[in-house]
Amino acid sequence: MSAFLLLVIGFLAITTAVLVKVFQPYDLIFKWKLIMSEGGEIFNLWALPPVDLYIKIYLFNITNAEAFLAGRERLKVEQVGPYVYKEIMTHKNVTFNKNNTMSSTPSHPLVWQEEMSGSRHEDDEVIMLNIAMLAISHLTANHPFLVRMALKTLLASTKSEPIVRTTVKEFMFGYPSALATLGNTFLPNWISFEKVGLIDRMYDFTTDYETFYTGVPDPALSGLYATYRGEKTLPQWEGQHCSNIEYASDGTKFKSFIQPNETVKFFRKSMCRPINLYRVGDEKTYGRLKGYNYVFEDNAFDNGVNNEANKCFCRKGDCQPVGLIDVTDCYYGFPISLSFPHFMNGDLGLQQNVTGMHPDPAKHSSVFVIQPESGLPLSLSVKVQINMHFKDLRNYQAVSKFSHLTAPMLWFEIMMPRLPDSLDSRFNFYLNILPMVNPLGFWSALLLGVSLLSYAICKATLHMSSYGRQSAKISEGNNARVNLLQKLKNSGDAAANQVYSPCEVNLIVDRSKQQPVIVRSFGDDSVFQQVHRNSGYALDMEPALSDAAESSDDGHNYDIPLSRNLKTSTTLLTDVCTECFHNSPLKADSGNECLPSTAVFDRLATSLVSSVFSSSPSSIQSSRSRESAASSNPTKDWVQYIHPDRSDAKIIQDH
Repeated sequence: MSAFLLLVIGFLAITTAVLVKVFQPYDLIFKWKLIMSEGGEIFNLWALPPVDLYIKIYLFNITNAEAFLAGRERLKVEQVGPYVYKEIMTHKNVTFNKNNTMSSTPSHPLVWQEEMSGSRHEDDEVIMLNIAMLAISHLTANHPFLVRMALKTLLASTKSEPIVRTTVKEFMFGYPSALATLGNTFLPNWISFEKVGLIDRMYDFTTDYETFYTGVPDPALSGLYATYRGEKTLPQWEGQHCSNIEYASDGTKFKSFIQPNETVKFFRKSMCRPINLYRVGDEKTYGRLKGYNYVFEDNAFDNGVNNEANKCFCRKGDCQPVGLIDVTDCYYGFPISLSFPHFMNGDLGLQQNVTGMHPDPAKHSSVFVIQPESGLPLSLSVKVQINMHFKDLRNYQAVSKFSHLTAPMLWFEIMMPRLPDSLDSRFNFYLNILPMVNPLGFWSALLLGVSLLSYAICKATLHMSSYGRQSAKISEGNNARVNLLQKLKNSGDAAANQVYSPCEVNLIVDRSKQQPVIVRSFGDDSVFQQVHRNSGYALDMEPALSDAAESSDDGHNYDIPLSRNLKTSTTLLTDVCTECFHNSPLKADSGNECLPSTAVFDRLATSLVSSVFSSSPSSIQSSRSRESAASSNPTKDWVQYIHPDRSDAKIIQDH
């Protein structure tokens, strides 16, 4: 793989690491998953939560009805239960709106759970308050005398009693009552039902419609309330603190990406109000997921005694004792108050007026376990008590003993012990495994990119270094060849007899490492009869012999001037490096890299000698002169050309 390709891949890997760090792909994926869309995964979980949601109901059975009504004893109650039902929580008829909300009608049917109820049954008999009689008496206690007299006559004719014996199911889901029937007949705007059942009324959603946020543009708000019955506020309360249900959760999904000091809001129709939750304690593990405990805010039911903001829960300016909240408007005008079980955290007088109250924070506290990133409830336990509160009822003798009394009727726990295994596994992947995409993607891409870039740079550096050395050698050789050719070109048109300087002569060394010699034998008609096969002269430039008169010197060596007039051997000269002219002796076998091979030298020598003595007129003339001189002096022969600066050169003579 080329260094350039490695460099590109490394750069892309580092760019990917930067993009992972900046855009956090897991966060983008997770936020996208939180958005409610038709057919989407989160939407399907919200529309029909596949969870085990239960309601446990504990009734306060009255054990001293006769003594209490006679005024001999305080009201005494005994907790019985639990009676357990499974709540099938659904959002029906979902419609997606153009303003990034979705509207639905809630449905919460209950299914009896016999196994979880133990030895208790729906047909168990209990002694409970007559809700209809006590409610009508409370509402008309301050009405004119004629109204009260008519009601007294009605109560007597129907033989109504303030405390009745009934079954568990009848009390919770309604039983036939003459008073309820008369109320539905003569006061249809007040009572629209013929049976009075506390749980039945609490789970009546027939007139409800709700709107929730889809999570666009803020995924953290998906599944939270936008409006309830078309309004962001509840009509029974004044002020935003008490009435605003926007961004509240119905318990299916809470706000996502909850910060440690941030409160979340919870709203349920049965509670008739929004309530704030805040984080307590350390992180806990439920199944394979981790979450935090969220509890009701302090003094949630104090009506402004300790928390001034809660003063808006005083209905029509009438504040109930600490620990109670008046929800009459949510229960068809019945004098209903909510509290924590057994009047926990309430006014001491509430517990003192009723025997059998045993508040215990460990048993009666509410807690929500919420996974803060997703807003997913891992476990929840909401515990609320329903009471009837009464004003002065002395105008009605039959119920006068209930005057200024808050009588407990039942408390319930809406609970989800844990997530099903299917949801636990699914959200374990989303919340614990998938988040590793960010660090793994970042570090993997970064390390890969740095490694590839480092390797590519090293590879390119080594390649350039090697290429540089080769280029330097080639450049030196080319420069020498160019310089020599330029000299030849410049001198091509010069005078034929122009003489080269001695440094332009190159000696070709015999392969046998003997002193190079050119030997001339005198023959009849030829200039040279023989070129010595073991040694010979070679000239880089063609030699031109001067006239005999100019070059002969008896008793001395013959200097051979060189001429530029011949071009026969030019092509061979280009392969000879001029650096070989300098200080080292020229020997073909010495390993000098400037020299061409011995075969080239042979061809060069033969070509030069042939060219010199066959093509130059002056050479031919000089040869003939020297032949004549040789006849008169047979002891002399051609000698090696001696460089002027080489004093150690030897003259070789043949005798």
